[in-house]
Amino acid sequence: MKLTVLGAYGPYPAAGGACAGYLLEHEGFAVLIDCGNGVLSRLQQFIKVSVLRAVIVSHLHSDHFSDLFILRYALQFGWEKGEIERPLPVFAPADPAAEYVRLPYKNVYAVEAIAEGRALQLGPFTFTFLKTKHAIPCYAVAVYLAGEKIMVYSADTEYFPALSDFARGATLFLCEANFLEEDLQKGASNHLSARQAATLAQEAGVEALLLTHLLPFRNPQLYLQEAARVFKNVEIAREGMVYDLGLPGATDIPAGDSDRDYPEKWRQLTVKTDSVTASIVAGRLEEEGIPVYLKKDEAAGSIYGLTVGPLANIRVLVPPSKLEQARRLLEEIEGTH
Repeated sequence: MKLTVLGAYGPYPAAGGACAGYLLEHEGFAVLIDCGNGVLSRLQQFIKVSVLRAVIVSHLHSDHFSDLFILRYALQFGWEKGEIERPLPVFAPADPAAEYVRLPYKNVYAVEAIAEGRALQLGPFTFTFLKTKHAIPCYAVAVYLAGEKIMVYSADTEYFPALSDFARGATLFLCEANFLEEDLQKGASNHLSARQAATLAQEAGVEALLLTHLLPFRNPQLYLQEAARVFKNVEIAREGMVYDLGLPGATDIPAGDSDRDYPEKWRQLTVKTDSVTASIVAGRLEEEGIPVYLKKDEAAGSIYGLTVGPLANIRVLVPPSKLEQARRLLEEIEGTH
């Protein structure tokens, strides 16, 4: 099973970024969770629109569903070219009603309402939902595969204890962390802080935490540092990253040009470090325009991009054209620690 982060910002994207969008794939079956601004463009870097089998929308705020109004045009052309033969199922909350009634468009969507307690079977996946504490009706999403709870997505929410119960036992907790504690102290609401996200992960006993829905103007390392004080196996959701949850049938990153192929053509820098420092290294490289892929060597319980345990060999993979630049930057980074 693969999780691809298409967009990780909210309520608006950073330059070149995208709002909420997460692609799930297993054995050729693709489901998109949320479809915010910029997600459609990113989606097509990984799969054809015609391959998409369903969209689940956590709530009807624009940073989570606005690209549905653009995706419908791509689907319409797919119909006309004979690439698509049936409406795309879209599952979303029925409220606010004024937004829900805008979703249907010609024959391209088959829109259905989601609700707490409903189990939704889509291909190999089973989805269940929990209503969160947000400004409008919003639902956290649990993803099951072969009866196992593989991932839980918090969607947008404030802290409430039932969310940790909902996430309990998941392999991966994909959790929003729009704020820091300092924001909550100033009265911010409707979203979690990084510390609260980490607290939920700790309470739920998940294996790994991935922070998402970050403010585009804030250094993401601040979120990571705050969360890591509570929960050690934490990472920032990096747009364009593919996380292989290590289940039978999951595949590697799809091949593309020489700067995207993995692992055949990407080159390796090996750094022995903890997950927080590895993420800082990756962030520094990405600031300089160097694509980065992090992979943990340890096989048991492996989640690509995340580190299980306090210390492990992290393989920092970069395109061959960026290798020398990456080595120089790595030397600078190590020299400051």
